[in-house]
Amino acid sequence: MASYKDVLGVGPSTGKAKELSAPQNEDKNWGVKHQVNIKSLKEAFNSAIQHHLSLPYDKRIENSKRAEEELAEHLGRTKNGRVKDLLGQNAKLMKSETGYKGKTPIQLEDGRGVETTGLALAPAYQEGTFNTCPNHQSCKNECLGKTSGNYFKLGGGTDLSEFKGPRLNSLRKTIAMLRNPHAFAVKLHDEIDSARMEAESNGNKLGVRLNVLSDISPKVHESIIKAHPDVMFYDYTKNASKPIAENHHYTRSSTGLTQEGVNNGHQNWHAMRRYLEKGENVAMAFSHKKHLPEEVHDEETGKKYRVIDGDTHDYRPMDKVPEGDDGVIIGLRNKKATGKVANAHVDSKGFFVKHDPQLLRDENKKLVRDRPREDTGRLNKRGRPIYSYGNTVPTNRSVSIKPQPKNRHSFDNDGRLETPE
Repeated sequence: MASYKDVLGVGPSTGKAKELSAPQNEDKNWGVKHQVNIKSLKEAFNSAIQHHLSLPYDKRIENSKRAEEELAEHLGRTKNGRVKDLLGQNAKLMKSETGYKGKTPIQLEDGRGVETTGLALAPAYQEGTFNTCPNHQSCKNECLGKTSGNYFKLGGGTDLSEFKGPRLNSLRKTIAMLRNPHAFAVKLHDEIDSARMEAESNGNKLGVRLNVLSDISPKVHESIIKAHPDVMFYDYTKNASKPIAENHHYTRSSTGLTQEGVNNGHQNWHAMRRYLEKGENVAMAFSHKKHLPEEVHDEETGKKYRVIDGDTHDYRPMDKVPEGDDGVIIGLRNKKATGKVANAHVDSKGFFVKHDPQLLRDENKKLVRDRPREDTGRLNKRGRPIYSYGNTVPTNRSVSIKPQPKNRHSFDNDGRLETPE
């Protein structure tokens, strides 16, 4: 398999980088000469942000420019010569501010809307003992960073040298962070600040996901999160990490189940049930592409957990439940571009939870729709009318979870065993 230096054309160097600003004089190949782990990355981010914010305005601008230039070899440049951004938006992030399938955009209690952006690093990328998604065993092959949208269409194969489009961009950002976390932290801080000011000028609040495709300990990002108290940071996690600040929100991630026809050795239902009982929410991916269940029934305890649609928007802090209530299941549909729905739970080795909505059919065994066919008034390429159809009608709105084997242990980014909360 190709290494990052084969893909990006860069590698370990003995040369010194430009001085970011006194008193720092960091090597731009920091990650080559330092062991990459949670502690070293946290210290690098902390020192970079502390120093950056201590500078007077004019010196801070100089520091920002130097940081950008140091990252250019990893991130690349746009056609007009600008160093490429770290933050961006995908279709799901956009739903929070544009609405989903005709629905109005989300609105906070104070009347403001939400604008969202995120940092998409390479999922399950390993360097030494450090892995960007340490508990990826159940979902590595189903990751949205490989199987959906342009990540799938333009992504290339499994070898790094075949990466294209968004997957290559995510890899570049990951290498930039691991090679030069000081410059990376400065640029990330500046982009968040710019996005915050733009959101506020539009009368909105900014939400940021620092782990769109990764699952990195919040200890690394603590200085970034605390430097922006007016921004809400949120992520999904399979780790045992706790939120790092008041403006940091976690949704726990299910790794699937042992279920009909498949033994999922990486399922974490017992841990997810504990979180639900404490009022935290759990994201769970279901096998069907159109319909989600309305409830999940835990056969072992007899409890039922409400399922809400997690695809209508991405701003998960809005899902908080009243104190004392059980958490809810954040239902996610199967977005994998390949494979048959009926076998998705088996093909994914149990990551997708099987949901058979048992769609309503008429006496001729044709699917029943919730409204008649409508002529859109548009024509297709062959000049034929384009019709819109109603939704199919589910008769089964529940999923049962049979008693699960004991959980496997979870690990942090450094490969160390985590202690469950």
